[in-house]
Amino acid sequence: MKTLSLFSVLLVAGAATAANLGDEQHEHETPNCCAPSAQTAPRANYLEHANPLAEDEVQGTATGKVVWEGEERPEVKDLVISEKQEQGCVEGGHTDKTNRTLLISKEGGIANVVITIDVEGAKLKVPEEPIKLDQIQCRYEPHILLVPMGATAKYHNSDTISHNVHTYSTKNPAFNKTIAAGASEEQKLEKAESIEVKCDIHPWMSCYLFVSDTPYAATTKADGSFEIPGLPPGEYTAKVWHETLGKGKATIVIGADGKSEAVEIKMGEEKKGGGGRRRR
Repeated sequence: MKTLSLFSVLLVAGAATAANLGDEQHEHETPNCCAPSAQTAPRANYLEHANPLAEDEVQGTATGKVVWEGEERPEVKDLVISEKQEQGCVEGGHTDKTNRTLLISKEGGIANVVITIDVEGAKLKVPEEPIKLDQIQCRYEPHILLVPMGATAKYHNSDTISHNVHTYSTKNPAFNKTIAAGASEEQKLEKAESIEVKCDIHPWMSCYLFVSDTPYAATTKADGSFEIPGLPPGEYTAKVWHETLGKGKATIVIGADGKSEAVEIKMGEEKKGGGGRRRR
């Protein structure tokens, strides 16, 4: 795949609300997409405020959409999994071969993009219970998991065969252990970073733990939309991250009345002569 980069951010005129963006999920271009439905999908965002704004304070919601720039889209092929490799993964069926590293809807929205906003004085609530990253039918669920810095991750295996959880981190200690069917292992994540997770037994299995140091964060939906509520009035720099498209920034403005304009963030292939951004 070519090196990709985020290269433009535009403001959409007019005030926007979550209703303007819509919550409907659009089908991906990938023909074999069979991700869990909204009713069954595992929780993917565990970021909570330790000191949220009071109810009588003005609060705004950052809204926007991440879309693909250009008419030509990259070819994202399904995962290559042989029948021998997937033995034991799905009883009486086949493993989901959707390549989740880049999901673009028919309308151009990009899923699984993480948007974070740093707000002075905002504190994260660290949950007492471990946060579960599951292994189901030889896929990690969810694909992108937002974890507060200082929380404990629980690597669980819901399958009937063994998996090997191997993390590729730069700030947190690396983790590399085999987890038997039905078993779990835990790891405390002290530093903020994006951590790739793979299975050495089933090489197509991959996901990301996004360890955040801010409670103001969200992952884009299937149509590329996102919303981050509870923001005090002010101008903010939103950081944008995607596992293959790289990093970028956007400006978010919350007015004194709590209203804001929706931000449209365009991501696409590297322009000639431009500097590409690689993941992490």
